[in-house]
Amino acid sequence: LMCGVVQADVSVPTMFSDHAVLQRNMPVPIWGTASPYEQVTVDFGTKSKTTKASGSGDWMIFLDPMPASSSPSIMKITGNNVITIWDVQVGEVWIGSGQSNMQRPLSDDCDAASAIADAGNNNMRFFNVTANGGNVGSTVWQVSDANSAPAMSAVHFFFGRHLAKEMTDVPIGLITSAVSATAIEKWATCAGSGGLYTSQIVPLQPYGIKGVTWYQGEWDSRSAKDAEKYYWQMPCLIDEWRTDWGQDILDFPFYIVQMPKMGISAIHFVRDAELQTALSDPKVEMIVTIDIEGHDVHPPCKKEFGFRLALLALEFEYDLISDARSPFYNAAASYVTGGKIGVVFDDVAEGLKCYHAASDWECESFELAEWEIAGSDGNYVAAEAVIKSTDTVEVWSPEVPNPVSARYAFSTNPAANNLINSAGLPASPIKEITPESGGPVCGDGTC
Repeated sequence: LMCGVVQADVSVPTMFSDHAVLQRNMPVPIWGTASPYEQVTVDFGTKSKTTKASGSGDWMIFLDPMPASSSPSIMKITGNNVITIWDVQVGEVWIGSGQSNMQRPLSDDCDAASAIADAGNNNMRFFNVTANGGNVGSTVWQVSDANSAPAMSAVHFFFGRHLAKEMTDVPIGLITSAVSATAIEKWATCAGSGGLYTSQIVPLQPYGIKGVTWYQGEWDSRSAKDAEKYYWQMPCLIDEWRTDWGQDILDFPFYIVQMPKMGISAIHFVRDAELQTALSDPKVEMIVTIDIEGHDVHPPCKKEFGFRLALLALEFEYDLISDARSPFYNAAASYVTGGKIGVVFDDVAEGLKCYHAASDWECESFELAEWEIAGSDGNYVAAEAVIKSTDTVEVWSPEVPNPVSARYAFSTNPAANNLINSAGLPASPIKEITPESGGPVCGDGTC
């Protein structure tokens, strides 16, 4: 009896479909399956790479780094058969993930009508796993227009649109994979079960990307026990994603949306866990949203969220602007002196300001609100606070003559937080800052 050799067609994941965007300025992985040891050639523009499939039929090549290009190029993948992929561009590719606030579509946004009308005026493409029920294997790329945009994540759409408007010669590819009402443990095996990570993120790897935007934490804010785990779950998730993508930390920025105002019982602890992650990782950035009015678990207007995420990218990834960060406290520079705590902030732009967002007017520096102070007993009381210098707020209370620590806007839904920098970005809430007594007596960087 003679047994014939089965010839399998070469295939690639649907991420390599018509209208795809490839990441510029990095080696671009292209992969798939074929017959064992089958020769596979990938042609794209003037570039051509050839490899052989493994004994199990897997193969991967890396295209050399390419500059951005809006030209509708063709990719051909040749083995026993030929796959032709049309209208492929090279630009910037970002992933958006998390739970319901990243999932919520543009069609539900307060700015939906104008955004959808504008959707075809910007060079964006979507790989929308979320709108496809989480099925990565059947999701394909779509060109941004009035038909595809309504199902797109509103936050991710506004993020990408601002990048596209600022970098008109660079195509923007947006991959969205988010699921409502999910805990962080679903999105990393190191954080827990990792079921959604395995089904909706791992199949995307190692597609070339610039970075990740992340909006999640509501589910983990329902109890202090869950919120406390967020302090280690968030960093471990980021490390796992970076490791499994095979990209170095310096090539893998991760942008977090800090939780806005809402009444979930432990949301302020998750906010602090997000802040601590940003403070401890040089390629993690975080937008602060505590100034946005309302306390709905699903803020109805997402344009400002996407805009602030885009500002971070425009400064730290593309070097096009400055002053994109909110003020974060600097524990090392802060001080205790004369019965007062001086809290020093980084990223103040031209200086700290007092501002009532709801009333749209600038207040006096002595009207700072939501500050508290505590002595060695750890009991916090409401405190007076004033902008002492460009980057410093001094906090005190006659009830606490020997202060040890201070905090700011540390509650589920602070009502009167009003500290911003001159760029209009709000200071992050502070769970606790405890400068050493007898430290520096100035906070303006001259000590």
